[in-house]
Amino acid sequence: MWVKAVKREFGQVFVKHRCFSLCSTRNGDLFVLCKTPSTILSSIPHKPKSPKSEPKQPRSGKQKLLPSPDPHNFRAMFPFRGLSDTKTMLSILRLLGAKIEFNERNKEILVNTDGVGRAEPCLGEMRKIRGGFFVIGPLLARFGEAVVGLPGGCDIGERPVDFVGATETLMMAASMADGVTVLSNAAKEPEVTDLARFLNDSGACVYGAGSDKLLIKGKCQLRGCECNMPPDRIEAGTFLLAAAITRSLISISPVTPSHLSCLIDKLKIAGCKITRGNNDTLEVSAIPENVCENLRGFNVRTSPFPGFPTDLQPPTMALLTTCSGSSIVEESVFDRRLGHVRELQKLGAKIQVCGSTALVFGRETRRNTAFHSVILDFMIFIKSNLILLIPLNSIISALHGSRLRAADLGAGLVAEGTTEISGIGHIGRGYENLDTKLQFLGADIKRSIPMASQL
Repeated sequence: MWVKAVKREFGQVFVKHRCFSLCSTRNGDLFVLCKTPSTILSSIPHKPKSPKSEPKQPRSGKQKLLPSPDPHNFRAMFPFRGLSDTKTMLSILRLLGAKIEFNERNKEILVNTDGVGRAEPCLGEMRKIRGGFFVIGPLLARFGEAVVGLPGGCDIGERPVDFVGATETLMMAASMADGVTVLSNAAKEPEVTDLARFLNDSGACVYGAGSDKLLIKGKCQLRGCECNMPPDRIEAGTFLLAAAITRSLISISPVTPSHLSCLIDKLKIAGCKITRGNNDTLEVSAIPENVCENLRGFNVRTSPFPGFPTDLQPPTMALLTTCSGSSIVEESVFDRRLGHVRELQKLGAKIQVCGSTALVFGRETRRNTAFHSVILDFMIFIKSNLILLIPLNSIISALHGSRLRAADLGAGLVAEGTTEISGIGHIGRGYENLDTKLQFLGADIKRSIPMASQL
């Protein structure tokens, strides 16, 4: 695929069938990719990496809003999440020539790509988010070439596009390639399965989604379609952790339990009671039977799906600081995703870090658990004598990333007094109206900066 980028970021390229050929050069902040009439790519296996360099987890749903390879309308249906990253992606599509219509009442978005052309790269917008590079696949399929800016996103270490993003990009590009494309050691994330369903509804032929081998039969034309986006598993997981942190009882809906089985198993080990209700509902109870009882600590190692999601590691660590015993947290996906440890330590948490592993010392009882924190999205109920705020400038100004801010918020829910959190714009990148949802659950939280307009 990318002659340079593939060998550096994707692994070895195997040529089996006549499909399409991509060559790339890196020029400053640009990737230049072109389709050539020769033979290449039908299989791009991902080289096994050491645990420390395994890839990232994706965010759900964003790929559904990309340019379609045919001039028909594509429709992404409820639940449309008003994330700032999604708004940035829509801005990129507009700059490429797409027409965007948003129905706020029905949470429905209509993307008409009839006017999409070979526009100049949207460097400014591309740098704002990680998912900007997803336009590569559709543009290659439609025009045979793509010039895009390098992606931005959270500063959590090296982030090569070598697994989930690579799988999704190749799926979109191969959907209109000549012949059959086989992807070996493909990502298994639910978002990949959902993208395969979307492409198939558009007329493509994608087989094997959810396994480590995908077979894609290229089509000369795709059609517009309607797409229902699945629940965000990371947001749901954040609220599961919020309930555990605040020792509360909540119901979460909609949620797909199979997408969070690893987290659910860990919370059950800790002592939480989790039951599945009707209509994709989970009920979580972290209320101890005895006032002196406490949740138990557990060990966590992040890994690609179906392993423990790296995006839930920061709020999970905040939970472990309130549990009894010691716990080990190993971050094997990103090399700099322990930046929240320092902020938790400022709040009183006892954590030791060695490389990509953190040893978390919990508390034997639920008493004297006051501390502040800087994690991004997992607060729900606040105790009668507790107040949740938005972390102190001195605490959070050095951190970048929505999940890190969520960790701080989670710790702030169980901290005594008022916690102030700066840089809350990062929260909007991964969570929609988080403060409003927490207020509905009883949290005392106020936003000092007004929210941006919808679209």
